[in-house]
Amino acid sequence: MIRRLLLFTTAAFAASAIYLPGFTNALLADDWAVIQRNLDLSLQDLPHLLTATHGGWYRPVFDLFISVCAQFFGFKALGYHIVAFVLYLVVAVLAADIIGVLTQRTDVGALTAVLFGVHGAHAEPVLWVSASNELLAGLFVLLGLRSYLAFRTFSSPGGYYALTVVCYTLAIGAKETAIFLPVALAVYDLLNADERTWRERLRRLAPVAPLLAIQGVFVAFRFWTGSPYSVEIDPIRIAVNLAYYLAVGLFALPDNYGYLTSLSLWQQQPTLPLVTMTIAICAAIMLGWLVWQVRRRLPQRQTRILLFAAAWSVIALYPVILTATGRTAFMATIGIAWLITAIWGAVWQATEMRRSFCVAALILLIGANAGVASYRAYWWRQAGDEMERAIAWMDASLADIPSGATVCVTRLPDKLHHAYVFRNAFPTLAHVRFPDHIVHGFLDVAGDAAQQDERCARAYIVRYK
Repeated sequence: MIRRLLLFTTAAFAASAIYLPGFTNALLADDWAVIQRNLDLSLQDLPHLLTATHGGWYRPVFDLFISVCAQFFGFKALGYHIVAFVLYLVVAVLAADIIGVLTQRTDVGALTAVLFGVHGAHAEPVLWVSASNELLAGLFVLLGLRSYLAFRTFSSPGGYYALTVVCYTLAIGAKETAIFLPVALAVYDLLNADERTWRERLRRLAPVAPLLAIQGVFVAFRFWTGSPYSVEIDPIRIAVNLAYYLAVGLFALPDNYGYLTSLSLWQQQPTLPLVTMTIAICAAIMLGWLVWQVRRRLPQRQTRILLFAAAWSVIALYPVILTATGRTAFMATIGIAWLITAIWGAVWQATEMRRSFCVAALILLIGANAGVASYRAYWWRQAGDEMERAIAWMDASLADIPSGATVCVTRLPDKLHHAYVFRNAFPTLAHVRFPDHIVHGFLDVAGDAAQQDERCARAYIVRYK
């Protein structure tokens, strides 16, 4: 057991290290507000934290996590990055351990650790403090699944079931998108039911019912509190978002190329997405062809695992289907990694004649994702460096302005290739870094908005760059 976990950890670290060059000591965008809001949480704040939304979101577990980190790191981003990286490793190892248990194959688990660790859509959760809620939710979701598997395996399962309920509650407290877990567990139970009639199979779902009840109560609570995003059901929008998640999760599209605002990127730098998507599509076609070739030789157990992994990939998207960002594909990519490595393991076991194709497909997918991950890590590093340069420039500019004066800083970068810089950073950044002045920030995407803002009518106006 220990040797297996050490193997998974080594494989996960080797792959995840591709994100290390993206580390900076600069907080970006929403990070300032998230840390400031949770900096001084106390026991007296817990009732309000657990019963109300904050900034439109209900994430008390994540808020407590940030509060604990803030006691050690304050407004220095590097410490948060190190904690996020450790969380990412743990999630990768859990994903590897679960598929290893399901397939009873250590090599499949190790490959999952590599493929998941290097996945190109994980840059935001790993490198942006505000998105580390994905890691925290992923940790508890996988712990919940792992304990549920133990509950279904051992003869005295009460403790494991209680742990599943606790982990699920913590997961949805870390990020709402974790609500999908009971549905995934129900699919697992149905796929692995040996009962002959549907009535008997449905009885097997009894342990999932309390989890579904928790989900229902939470969904009702969130509808009551409201959502910052539109919840209008638009079939066209859903279809477009599904295509985006498929491209980002399976076909190695860099997540910043999937927005309406990405047209300029496609015009200026189309090579990377075209190359990575071509490689990934070829690899996916190759894997599909291999599965079709060996379909009659696959044991029922392996077929069930493939179906569960595919179902997880889709089910994990239903809480986020009305929005589309790279970070919200995080949960689905767990299932995608399971599906790909389970296919590899099934084909490898079923035939010796086509193993070279199987290895080639896996290498192509890992290579495509490694290219995307390196690219996204580079731009998140650039965003951090830009933030540090801009703050140093503001320090120098404010030195010549009288204390207490109002200053409007314009043309601050909103993002660099969709790696966020100053988006939503003000006014918290101003209060933390420039307490001797009243500083208002205006982004480059806002144009000349400062000229029409009444706060700037009698203010010093300075333009970045």
